[in-house]
Parts: sequence; structure tokens; C-alpha cells
Amino acid sequence: MKIFVIKNSTPLGVLHEEAEGIVFTYLDNIDKSQYIIGLKNKKNIAATLFPVFENLLPEHEQLKLIKAKYKIKGIIGVLLHLNNIHGSFEFYSQTDYENFKKDSFTPFHFNKVKDYVLEQDYTYPNILSNYSIDIKKSKIFPTGLQGSKVMGISGFQYKFSVSLDRTSKTIVHNENQDGLYIMKPYNKERLKFGSEGGYIPHLLVNEHIFMTLARDFGFSVPYNAIIKYEEDYLYIIKRFDRFQGNKIDHHEILTLIGGVSKEKYSITALEALETAANYLDKDELTEMYSFFVFSIIIAHGDFHAKNISLIYKTNVLEEKEMTLAPYYDISTIRIYKDVSRNDIGMKVKNKPSNIKREDLIWLANSINIPSDKAEGIIDDIGLEFIKNFESYIDKLPSEIKALKIATNRYGYSKPFEAILRQYYDQRVVYLDKYLDVTLQEDIKDIWS
Repeated sequence: MKIFVIKNSTPLGVLHEEAEGIVFTYLDNIDKSQYIIGLKNKKNIAATLFPVFENLLPEHEQLKLIKAKYKIKGIIGVLLHLNNIHGSFEFYSQTDYENFKKDSFTPFHFNKVKDYVLEQDYTYPNILSNYSIDIKKSKIFPTGLQGSKVMGISGFQYKFSVSLDRTSKTIVHNENQDGLYIMKPYNKERLKFGSEGGYIPHLLVNEHIFMTLARDFGFSVPYNAIIKYEEDYLYIIKRFDRFQGNKIDHHEILTLIGGVSKEKYSITALEALETAANYLDKDELTEMYSFFVFSIIIAHGDFHAKNISLIYKTNVLEEKEMTLAPYYDISTIRIYKDVSRNDIGMKVKNKPSNIKREDLIWLANSINIPSDKAEGIIDDIGLEFIKNFESYIDKLPSEIKALKIATNRYGYSKPFEAILRQYYDQRVVYLDKYLDVTLQEDIKDIWS
């Protein structure tokens, strides 16, 4: 089997499997300045799929379903069944490639259009109560693999492309359209206490809260919203790799390190930051460090090496310089009992939890951020969390506050609001005990 690899509407090379392994060979007209990251030779050979392609694949059940449905024995064939891949990659079979037509292309600088692309000036909580959903229920909650292709944006959660019609206030899905938004449905199985894989109710409301919190702490995040659907909420997020019909590529830290999906939790915070330091300037690296501090403070326990990316500065094929991509997939796992109790998915000094202030200072010093600068970051983020997080609970409508979360197998439950306030109290204790961040007594009176 031969698979033709297209990037930014330009045919780059051919991917195929041989006895010696998986091979990617560039076409003769491709200059070295246009080579893909991690594939630096005219002919590249590896025992497994190259990370730049492997990290595009869906994970777990979706990957198994694709392989079973299309009777794919190897791995590269899965690439032909991906749709709306993040960035500009496309994959064609020999037959389809014969009909390939190059799309129009307009170059742009990401940072110049970032505000327009992100639309992050939404009002929290952004609940689309005045929208209707014109999508088949079988697409929102599929049994098995639906349609001919699945979305080529990797990750554990099922997701698909949608469009928001601002005029008719309708959310729609078109299998053949590259929508500007992504929808994540909630997992019905994980709404059941004792469910296989963990009981994780209202995860998408959780994500909307903490994505907005990150935005308000100064981090770039795309527009995101929630909408009620049956017993829970669906989540919608804007794509940041599309601008007026043009595409731009980004790479997860895992890809830049040369790792594949199964290794995403084995990468340490230091490895991630050291890798990013090869591409970012000092201010950007400091921001990335700040996001690690923020993630630890909120107990973003699923923050692994595929949950942070760098994006090219322009969408020109020869572009090699990168900048921080907008942040995504931000939530806390500390409100759930059935999942890991980690504070972060990338260890700091070999610790995934109970990370101390001295550990974060060590991490900063390891990437040449001075101790006083790191101390200020820890204090600023910690104090802002203590002062402001409860307001995000207060602003939730009563319907969301009242959502039930089971606390034991006998049916006892607490409202979502109570769970969030308990979480807040626990994080305040953590900040005091491990990060030495606490409100002074005279300030406490002002904020009480």
C-alpha cells in the first residue's frame, strides 16, 4: 500500500510499509527546506509509524474500530480514514491521488490573526441556550464507528467537526465540510457510578470552567461553549488551525520530542520545557512555565505531552520557526474519585502530585528562569486562584449548580456546586501546605 502525504496542499512524499519497516520517501521535486519535522532524510525508515503521523491518529476504541471495520492489518492504512485532520496534512491512496487538485493558498502570520481566530472574548458561562442542534443523535452518540471517516484530531475523547450558524442559531454537522468548530459529546457510560474506565460526570462543563479560568489568567484559549442536551452538556470549541479557508500546522510537544501516543504520560515537565526551549524565546518559555504552575494549582491531572503544542509562525511550507499554540483540553480531575489523583500528567522531579514550591523553583532554574521570577509566578497565580475561583462557581446557573455527582455506590450524591466548593477548599489547603501561598490575615478579611 502506498499513501501520498499532502501538506498545505503540496504533495510531499509517499508512505508505505516494507519488510524493513515503515518508509517515507520525499518526492524528487521537494527541497530540504520543505521537509517535515522528524523526517530529515530523502528516505526515512522506522520500525513504527513516525510520530508526526502517529500523533494524528485517534486513540483507544476509535482506532480499534477503524482497523476492524476496514480490515487494516498494519497501521498506515488508518491515515486514509481520517477526516478534518488538525493542521494541513492530507493522506491519499494511489487512486485518489490521481485525482488530486491543489487548493488555493494564502500565506498568513499566526500571531497577526490570532485574536480573530480565537474569538476568546466570550462571556462566561457561555451556554448556547438560544441555539438548536441539527445533528443526528447517532452522530452525537455513535454505536461503533459512524460514517466513512473519523476526525483526525487525536485524543481519548470522541469528537467531530461542526459549524455554528450565527444567523439561524443552529449547530450543524456536514460529513464533507471542514467545520470551524469541534464538538465533544459527553460519555454516557461515564455518567454511571462504577462505570468501566471511571466515573467522570459533567466533564465538559468542567472543561468550559477551566478553559475560561485559563483565559482569564492571561493564557490564550479558543472560543468554547456548552449546550444542554438530554441529561448533560455538550462542548464546542473553535479550531485554531484554520483562517479564512487556509490551514496552519502545529505539533504536540510529544511529536517534537519524537514520542508516540502511548508515551504521552512518560514525558516529564522538564523534558517538555527543554524541548520547547529549542523553539521559543525567553518570554514564551516563561509563559509555558507559568502554564505548568497554573496546571498544578488547578490539579490538571490529565496534562500530558499531547495536551500542549507549538504552532508555526506562518503557514508557509518552508516555515520552521514556532510559537506557543493556544491551550486546550484544560480541566481538573480532582473533583472525581474514580480517576488518578495526580496534580499533573507530566512529573516534576519524578512526582505527579504533592509538588512543592522548591520543586517548581528547581524546574524554573533548570530552564534558566531566575528564582525570584519563579517565586513571583507561583505567588501571583496561586493568590489569583484563591481570590477569584469561587466567582466561577457563583456565575454558574442554578441548573448546572444542581447537577448531581454520586459519591458512593449506594446512590448518595452531592450537587455539582458543593463538589466544586469542596475542591476549592482542598486546593487552598494544598497551596498553603506545599506552595506556601496563602492570603495574609488582613487580606483574608477583605475577601471573606
